[in-house]
Amino acid sequence: MSKEEKIPDFVQRYSQEISDITYILKNLENGRYYENTGAKMDGPIPHNVQTLRKLFAELLIKVDGNLSSETEEMMEALGGDDNK
Repeated sequence: MSKEEKIPDFVQRYSQEISDITYILKNLENGRYYENTGAKMDGPIPHNVQTLRKLFAELLIKVDGNLSSETEEMMEALGGDDNK
């Protein structure tokens, strides 16, 4: 993506959700899964896939329904201004 291209608003709004998905994908790409490392904290591939499906489905529902992002929900819970 070039510097001239604008990042879509939903990418900024749901950056935490996207970051959670990206984190799991990068770990899988880097071989961080139980079957490869033997570390339970990395989780087995099926668990990682289920988690990705869940996170992706939740993100689509939020974007489609224009629902609050995790960041907005956290700001609201803390009583902060969520820039609305």
